[in-house]
Amino acid sequence: MPATTKRAAVLCLIFYLGAGGWISSIPTAMASTVGQLSRIGGDRTNRVIGYGLVVGLPGTGDQATEVPYTTQTITNMLRHMGINLPANTFMQPNNDSAVMITGSIPADARPGQKFTLTVSAVGNASSLRGGILLMTQLHGANGQVYAQGQGPVLVTGAAATGGGTSLVVNNPDVGRIVNGGIVEVPLPPSSPQAGIITLLLRRPGYVMAARMVEAVNQIFPGSAQAQGPGVVEVHAPIDMNARVGFISALQQIPVSAPAPRPTIVINAQDGTVVMGSNIRITSCAVATGSLSVSIQTTPMVSQPNMFGRGVTVATSNTKVGIKTHKAHLFLLRKSASLEDVVRALNTVGATPAELASILQAMKSAGALHARIKVI
Repeated sequence: MPATTKRAAVLCLIFYLGAGGWISSIPTAMASTVGQLSRIGGDRTNRVIGYGLVVGLPGTGDQATEVPYTTQTITNMLRHMGINLPANTFMQPNNDSAVMITGSIPADARPGQKFTLTVSAVGNASSLRGGILLMTQLHGANGQVYAQGQGPVLVTGAAATGGGTSLVVNNPDVGRIVNGGIVEVPLPPSSPQAGIITLLLRRPGYVMAARMVEAVNQIFPGSAQAQGPGVVEVHAPIDMNARVGFISALQQIPVSAPAPRPTIVINAQDGTVVMGSNIRITSCAVATGSLSVSIQTTPMVSQPNMFGRGVTVATSNTKVGIKTHKAHLFLLRKSASLEDVVRALNTVGATPAELASILQAMKSAGALHARIKVI
């Protein structure tokens, strides 16, 4: 055998024998199960939506002159009940509100099963507190009616107005109806492939898929096969009773999940920064300082002389000041931990906005080995 071919064969043999050990040597976060790391394809909720009317509000409903579709909804509802109003009848109720209803029907739901609804005002109602949702049809994405909703609206927000002053706590225009939706029509089946169970990984990745296939095949030899970094197919019995027992055992199989990718989450709205504990930092020097600009305007009045012909005018005196603060320089060595970074930034008094800027600069410089996610 030629030397080149012999060396290639030896390398292939070493890779083949060490493949399992290489996968297992990757740091793991904790032992989880198949049911925790994946979900079964086709096993999903179905969202529904509808348009309805909330009545019985204590004068906090839509203004009919500004929201004409509320009055039209009332007229159509009365006509459906056999009440025909005279032509050109002017109604101006303030205890009704047009609303949109949303909800999610659980997977494998059957007629008669209840679920929770969310009710949101679409007009200018000031509050839905104390209202009752009239029977409303709930449609799926295909336009078919699958459920109906009705019941009293529970609102956690509150609003008060008086003397030109208003106070709003939470949002009084959104409420919930616990178990207010009832399934009327069975949902169409997901029609999965016969004898195949599709596992959709919650954290897709090649290492995760390989470990899940290995764990499943140890219990059910030759039954699992990866279809990519996010999908694993498992051969299962066709008989429904045997299939249910197989899925129950499948979801309890332990899997050594790989450690999650180091991530720093930054909330751009309120400046909140959350950092994980597995973040690595290489040597770098960070200098941080700030520049403050202050503008102060003082109103003044310029008056003419007592016997002059001038007029009194209002002026303003504006002062602009710029102040540079002392820059703080600190050194992060290669062995620095996340605790060292937090302690150094707290020492120099970095604000959340400055902290986010420092972390992004360290990431750009290659000193921060973590993914930055801005929400």
